[in-house]
Amino acid sequence: MKKIKLIMLLLKNYLFYILGNLIPKDEKVWVFGAWFGQKFNDNPKAFFEYVNKKHNQKYKTIWITKNSDVIHQVREAGGLAYHEQSARGIWCQLRASKAIICQSLHDDVFSPCIGKKTKVIQLWHGIPLKKIMFDVFADRKKKKNAFGRFVDFMSPYNRHRNDVVIATSPLTQKILAQAFRVDEAQVLPCGFPRNDVFFTTDNNTENDRFRCIYMPTFRGGMASECDLFERYGFDFEHIERQLTKHNIELTLRMHPVNKPPANIVQKIKNSKVIKLDSGNDIYDSISQYDCLISDYSSIYFDFLLSDKPIVFAPFDLDEYKKRERSLYFEFEAVTLKPYCYSWGEIIHRLISLKENEIDEKYKNEYQRLKEKFHNLAVLDESPFSANLFDYLNSIK
Repeated sequence: MKKIKLIMLLLKNYLFYILGNLIPKDEKVWVFGAWFGQKFNDNPKAFFEYVNKKHNQKYKTIWITKNSDVIHQVREAGGLAYHEQSARGIWCQLRASKAIICQSLHDDVFSPCIGKKTKVIQLWHGIPLKKIMFDVFADRKKKKNAFGRFVDFMSPYNRHRNDVVIATSPLTQKILAQAFRVDEAQVLPCGFPRNDVFFTTDNNTENDRFRCIYMPTFRGGMASECDLFERYGFDFEHIERQLTKHNIELTLRMHPVNKPPANIVQKIKNSKVIKLDSGNDIYDSISQYDCLISDYSSIYFDFLLSDKPIVFAPFDLDEYKKRERSLYFEFEAVTLKPYCYSWGEIIHRLISLKENEIDEKYKNEYQRLKEKFHNLAVLDESPFSANLFDYLNSIK
């Protein structure tokens, strides 16, 4: 019975695939999707908002999603959004000349409707520190039986396809070309649209308070608790006193599938200087912070554009190297010292940074990394989103 249902689904989707290749494309219709069709955020969101704001008279932009809450969110913001398998959603995807994503075509939109004449624009979701895509799973192919091969034959729309990939610098251009198995000429080092937030007016109204955000990378399984606190000397009462004394605010933003220990969460509810952030899109607020604290999260590459200090707290560096998949770079070669190996060291570092105690060696290394991972030349002409738009507007 399951096989029969699967075959019926494959036949239905294959019909859409045929239609997607037959129906003419409208150069003015661009569809967007992100994060498995479940979120309105990241590079696609930033670029969607840019095109909507600056070029809405020429182009029709449609957000495609699997989530009804996202449809409401986009429409509340003044945009067009449809479910990926609604009648209007299907029609827009069949007619789109561009499909703009940050994961994969079959994850972010309804891939059977995206014909070969539709350009797939891969905006990805971060400068990679850890190896990604084909650099990770190219050697993991499993032999399939006859039915498995039949499924693959009937679903060509699920194969990875990216006509344009964006990068942030010539270095990341080479890395992403290799990871996505595309020609280097297909990778555009125009910068990430989401990083335009670092060049807009800062909305921080609490100028007297030194605002810091802690963003560690993913740990463990879904909804697992992360002991990155008590194990490394997170004495809540002492830290709260020190932050209050020096007028520092600390926001904890864990990876979406992780959470702090329950006792920490409970104490945070009554704190005025320690907060917990679980907002949908960190890029709505990231530019308002005066300092980033992280370990291995690639967001620090983006934060380099802010010219604000970054504190690295790789508590479990040796364990992490053994546990995680291969890295593109030696961690020590692309991060800023001094490292902090306990919360006591972090708080001491934050106090010194608030007093602007930054030595020349740190400043020089900061600038070196910024130039290494970002194509700063494009900013002399226009924001990242504008550079990407100009390129996409020129291709058919």
